[in-house]
Amino acid sequence: MDLSNVLLTFGMVAYVGIIIFAANNEAINPQAPRLSRPLLFGVLGAMLLFALLMLQAALFTNLGAPEALGSEVMPAVDPSAALINLVITGVLGLAGAWMLWSVHPRMALKRLLGSGTGFDPESPVHTAAIVLTLALLVYTLGNLIIGGGLSGLAEEMTESGGVGVGETLLNQVLWGLAALLGVGLFIRRSPAGAAARLGLRWPTLPDLILGALTGVLMYFGIIAITAVWIAAVSPEQLAQQTAVSQLLTQSFNTLPIALLVSIAVAIGEELFFRGALQPIFGLWMTTLFFAALHTQYTLTPASLGIFLVSLALGLLRRRTSTSGAIIAHFVYNFIQLALAILVSSVLGGQ
Repeated sequence: MDLSNVLLTFGMVAYVGIIIFAANNEAINPQAPRLSRPLLFGVLGAMLLFALLMLQAALFTNLGAPEALGSEVMPAVDPSAALINLVITGVLGLAGAWMLWSVHPRMALKRLLGSGTGFDPESPVHTAAIVLTLALLVYTLGNLIIGGGLSGLAEEMTESGGVGVGETLLNQVLWGLAALLGVGLFIRRSPAGAAARLGLRWPTLPDLILGALTGVLMYFGIIAITAVWIAAVSPEQLAQQTAVSQLLTQSFNTLPIALLVSIAVAIGEELFFRGALQPIFGLWMTTLFFAALHTQYTLTPASLGIFLVSLALGLLRRRTSTSGAIIAHFVYNFIQLALAILVSSVLGGQ
């Protein structure tokens, strides 16, 4: 990652952090300046600007600009991909703007989510969570579409040498920080209050047993879906559809790294999805969002597997705690990575 990308990432993270801080401050202090709403409109505006820039790049692609200017100045973009990205951005962006502008769509969302969720249409924190969730979805899907789908993502990862351990750990730290800041740590909740809100506790015996058992069952469930997947598609399609997930696995090729990554991913993702989001948006919407963000499985049979994994983790969160879900997620991840390393070691020694 070059310096410009580092600065851009830092700026985006800082901007989102300011929004979450402002929303929490507004939630406890009615006299506080209402900063979160204009800042969230800024997020929606940036989404639309990015989509328009990609469409412009696509038009220049047809005119041969990438060859004339160089791919670093004007990257080649497929026009149909840019148009699809613009449509998705427009639809989700309008939905986010409507949520910001009026309480009525937020009340409708509350009815849709049902009485079992903690979503509050009047809460600035929950409103910010909606808009930022939509923005993250647009950003993730947009990168996938503009990048050329799974094959383009695999090619990009191959050229960059796979996924770095440091990058993966940083992403999990950001998930965790977003969860902690989102529930108002040191703003409207003490550390103990934030832990309780996130569903964290010292693992109990049920957490350990049900967590480990769920992790193992999720692994065998994925194996079953993979077997059906292999039987249903051609070898060429299978190779294309699994290229990204294989590259991800190959990036963590020693047991210590696999252990570290499995722990970090389990903690970071479960804090954010099952800890912070599920009590607000409920089991089903959180499950859909989790599956949608795992773009390495998009539009493949594995999408169903990831949906079911997320559903199992959400149900475990309900039955035990977020700590139980973290244990299950760790077991699920580590089994896959450890077995992949073992198989690679055995085959490499032949």
